[in-house]
Amino acid sequence: MFPIIMVSIIIYLMSNGSLVSMNVTTTQSVALLNVTLPVEPIEPTLTVQSANGTSIPAILIGNHLIIPAFSNGTFIIKYVPLITQTPSGYLAMNVSSPYVVNLFIGNSILLTHLPINLIVNFTRVSNGIILQLAPGNYTIGFVPETPTTGVATTNTTTTIARTTNTTKTSTQSTSNQTSPKVTKTTPSIPQYVYYVVPTVIIAAIALLIYVFIIRHRGPEVNPIIVEGLNPTDKEVIKALMEMGGEAYQADLQRKLNMPKATLWRAIKRLEATGYVQVIKEGRVNKVKLIRKPSDKNTKLN
Repeated sequence: MFPIIMVSIIIYLMSNGSLVSMNVTTTQSVALLNVTLPVEPIEPTLTVQSANGTSIPAILIGNHLIIPAFSNGTFIIKYVPLITQTPSGYLAMNVSSPYVVNLFIGNSILLTHLPINLIVNFTRVSNGIILQLAPGNYTIGFVPETPTTGVATTNTTTTIARTTNTTKTSTQSTSNQTSPKVTKTTPSIPQYVYYVVPTVIIAAIALLIYVFIIRHRGPEVNPIIVEGLNPTDKEVIKALMEMGGEAYQADLQRKLNMPKATLWRAIKRLEATGYVQVIKEGRVNKVKLIRKPSDKNTKLN
């Protein structure tokens, strides 16, 4: 039986850089684990750790990462993806993933190209949006939004006469007179971006609304936790710690006195972010705590 039971991928696009984070969970003890990376990595930035934070040496062959596992458990892979610049001026990242990809787009990122037909979920968070993309091969185009720089003043020979058109005022040189010329530098963002980005966003929202209506789904969206844990997630982790680190889903539900659907959504969120592992035992699920919150902002009390 193939040892990988769950692969969780989050790709971050932010103004200060990009990052790919993967959680790979196995159920069987294997000597070597072959993981397909969704984006070509910059090799020196690639790191692999076990669930307890121990660094693991791995071998990169193309887009395949060979990890000496020798046991079951969770492995955390992080790296900076290879990003190229197109002739049009925007940045592009090629994705080839057999798994679902969660794409986090920061508020300072302008999208220029997106596989709209692969969007299966859309979540708005305070510092950006999260798109859930189905498995496939596609390209993501984007431009980091840069702030306007300062004003530079130079002395040049110009005239007093000025010609005006419909959009801006220009100065022509016809006589010798020294006067200051003020030049502003603006962000080097292609003009077409301002037309493409709204179109992409509107199309994505329209597609999501259509899918939700067709499937008769309610307005509730299961957000993917990028920073911290929500109160329900904290309750589940705290209960698991009190129950010795693992429990059957039914026992966990009785302890928390929580609706089954609410508990299951919390378990799936925690599983996707590497906190718990769901083990099938016949027709029942056992939930095992594999990582405890370490951030000071995610206290359980």
